Order: sequence, then C-alpha cells, then structure tokens
Amino acid sequence: MKRVLFVFAILMLATACLAQTGPTTPWPFIWGTQGSFVQKASSHTEEGYIYDPNTFSWEHGTETGKSWFTVTADIEMYLSMNFEATDIYFHIDDDRTEMEALVTGTLCSNNGQHLFVSSELDTKDLTKLFFVEDIFGRDVQWYQDNGRDVPNPIPVEWYLKDELDSEYRLGQYSQGGNAGKLWGVQWLIADGLPCCHDFTIKVVIYPEFHQPDGRYEMDPLVTVAPVL
Repeated sequence: MKRVLFVFAILMLATACLAQTGPTTPWPFIWGTQGSFVQKASSHTEEGYIYDPNTFSWEHGTETGKSWFTVTADIEMYLSMNFEATDIYFHIDDDRTEMEALVTGTLCSNNGQHLFVSSELDTKDLTKLFFVEDIFGRDVQWYQDNGRDVPNPIPVEWYLKDELDSEYRLGQYSQGGNAGKLWGVQWLIADGLPCCHDFTIKVVIYPEFHQPDGRYEMDPLVTVAPVL
C-alpha cells in the first residue's frame, strides 16, 4: 500500500512539472464592445524534453510562455427591436372625441426589458398633443399677441399588449429606467423574460367635442431599459 501511495505522489509531481498553476487572464473587461469574434494569445513552446521513466517526469528541456490554457467568454447584453411604423398621423374631419392607432413590434434580448415612451428626463409631456398652428398658419405666438385663447391640448393615452396579455395595459409613468437616466411611460415586456416577444402599442387620443382646427403634436422617443 505504501508503494502505491509513493507512485501516486510521483505521478502528481510529474504532472505539476508541465501543468503550471495560477490562472492568467489576458482579456480585460470590455463591456459594450460590438461584434462576435474570437481572439487568441500567449503562445507556448517546449523543446528538448526527455521522459525519465524512473521519476515519471519530463526532464532537461526548456519552455517559454505558460503551459496552461484559459478559456474565457464574454456575453454582452444585446437587443434587437423593430416597429412597423414610427410616425402616427391622425386626421379628423368630424366631431369625434376618440381615435386610436395600433403599432406592432418585436423585441429580442437575452435580458428582460422595460419598453419606454421616453420624455427625455421629464422635459416632454407624454399625455398631450400640443397646438402648433391653425389651418391659416397662425401659431401660438399669433394667438397670444392677438388676445386669442390658444386651443387646448389633446389628451393622449398609451397602451401595450404582448403575448402574455389578454388585454391592453395602460402605460405607467416611471423615473427609474436605466438607473434613473430614463423617464417616461413604461411597460415590463412579457414579465421580464429574456427572448423574442411580439407586442402592440395602442395610442389613443381624445379631442374635445368640436376641437378647434389646427395641427397638434408631440415627439417622444421609444426605447428600452434592462431589468436590473
């Protein structure tokens, strides 16, 4: 039994001769780098070794570089998204007080995502279309200079439905997107599950009964923030 233990100890020593220990990591953390690629580094050369059967080890040679391998993979958080349309135009020639538009989209990511209709850190009101000018080209300044009431904004509501929803969800206002850098109306897509998800955004406007003529606008940004 002692002889068996001695031989085992010799084998362990021989293995240690060439299999050096202590990992070296040549790859820095470079999160945010685009592209899928492979890199290699740290060549190794061994020359002139002779195997000694008495000691079960390679002897007398020389080597350069390290003889152990490291295998590293960095997976970025990635996103692909598309919308069937990004410009919505309502045209009304009657006294209706509600009108809606539907926009379908797809989001693919390896991390859960919140979809945001962004207000650029609260500098934009996402709940209203504001008067720009009337059909004669008279703008807000003209109305103010001539003592006329500027037409009231048109209220807007934002809804979303994904494959897990049976009904549309009203967007909830948030100031916490992207570590507090993104504010606006938001929805958690598909309960925060990573994968590809289809969704539909519904935009509903509510003009007044006999809303004054003219153009009314808003220009928010639609983007996403990861579930942290």
